[in-house]
Amino acid sequence: MGILLILAKLMEEGFRRIGLVPFVGSIMVGIVVGDGGFGIIHINEIISFITSLGIIFLLFLAGAEEFDIRGEIEIKFFISSVVQLTIPFLALVLTLYYIGRPENFLLLSVPLAMSSAGPLTRLLIDVGYSKKQQGNFLFYQVIINEIIAVILFAILENTKELLISLVEVIAIMTGIVLTGRYISLGLERLELIFKVREIEFAGIISAILVIGFIAETYKFNSAIAALFLGFLLKDYLRDRPELREKLHAFTYGFFEPLFFVSIGLYFVRVTALIFEIGIILSVVTILSKILVGAATSKIIRLPLFFNAMGTSVKGGVDTSLLITALSLSYINGIEYSESVLAITVSTLIIPVVFKRIYGVKSEASFGDRKIKLSQQISSLNRELVYVACEDRLSDAIKVLMDRKVRGVAVVDRDMRPIGYVSMNTAIAVDPSLYDKLRVCDVELDEIETIDEKSKVIDAMKIFRETEKPIISVIDDKGKLVNVLYEREIMRLLIGE
Repeated sequence: MGILLILAKLMEEGFRRIGLVPFVGSIMVGIVVGDGGFGIIHINEIISFITSLGIIFLLFLAGAEEFDIRGEIEIKFFISSVVQLTIPFLALVLTLYYIGRPENFLLLSVPLAMSSAGPLTRLLIDVGYSKKQQGNFLFYQVIINEIIAVILFAILENTKELLISLVEVIAIMTGIVLTGRYISLGLERLELIFKVREIEFAGIISAILVIGFIAETYKFNSAIAALFLGFLLKDYLRDRPELREKLHAFTYGFFEPLFFVSIGLYFVRVTALIFEIGIILSVVTILSKILVGAATSKIIRLPLFFNAMGTSVKGGVDTSLLITALSLSYINGIEYSESVLAITVSTLIIPVVFKRIYGVKSEASFGDRKIKLSQQISSLNRELVYVACEDRLSDAIKVLMDRKVRGVAVVDRDMRPIGYVSMNTAIAVDPSLYDKLRVCDVELDEIETIDEKSKVIDAMKIFRETEKPIISVIDDKGKLVNVLYEREIMRLLIGE
């Protein structure tokens, strides 16, 4: 395990330096040293046990950090996500049935057809779209796609008792939702009663393992249960950055590299037939997802190719689902190897193409050109920067410092602007309270709003008349769609 750990990290760094997805390097290590390659290291009970724990903690953090949806999501994102999952799913079902996988074609098609929010988040950060409206629209589609796929996978794990599986999934999900609030309250109570330094960490680890055990007892996937638990404990962890750092070190420093190495170790000997079927599945996966992503771009009103490539990103929870299915003997080693090979090929190709097209052009394409006073504000698709009312004050101050601005917009749960936090307000607060106070605990300055169909000259008049440093741009439903800063508008007017 020590050898696997260091080889995985070295290969990840090598892949990162040549512009490829880092964790694919770990998978390659597993394939080469495992039974799929030279057969130097074999899966045993210890590695299998570590892997099973790794899946649980990786999916818990995925739920706690990747699923970050603020405000009300419009129905168009649900429609688009369902279509983007359904069409590739049907295409893969037909392909798997045709090539001779009649027993598990439904279960295998789910991870192959789904998209992955984790890799998409990293990709959007790399190309500078993580906080832009276009990036948010991509993220909403993929996250809904992933959640639906996880639920569908849990239901299809036992097709012989489909109705029972459906009832169990609903029961477990309902139980987690109902108890999630009490789990966070219980953890907070532990902190107050016991003064042991590591009680928070022990408490969260205990909660993950106990929920996983209960899920397994009732024939529900423990890793998927951990994912939903992470989603429910998002606010609890967001208020405890030190605890998040411990979980990151615990999971990403040890479990993650060994988990991705184990993905390769679980491969059987890669024959010409396995390679051929893996390539066929990868072609069907990539083409079907790109085509349906292009078709749904009209629903979301994003550039066709941007939506097509962005919603085709894979290589996260999908591989976790496959290794879980293999560990529970729902699929065999050959089916596993073919499917993971298909996902790996997709994971290598899509991000590289996306970065090549949008990594360089993103800034110039969305507003860093000279503008005119007569053009509509909706054409200024600037980076959408804001904080939520329930965010910590320290988060707002970080935005003020990083952006070097005098104010940051504050929105409610429906994404409607309710004011802004100014640097003067932050200076007036005791620094020891920055992490304790919520944004709405301090006095907010009144924010000016303007309709997205207004002209740039209208925004300039507001800046001149009110002397406010910031203007919120809203749509016809009153929701925040853009934020204007006087300095940035002036810079765009003179073409700098």
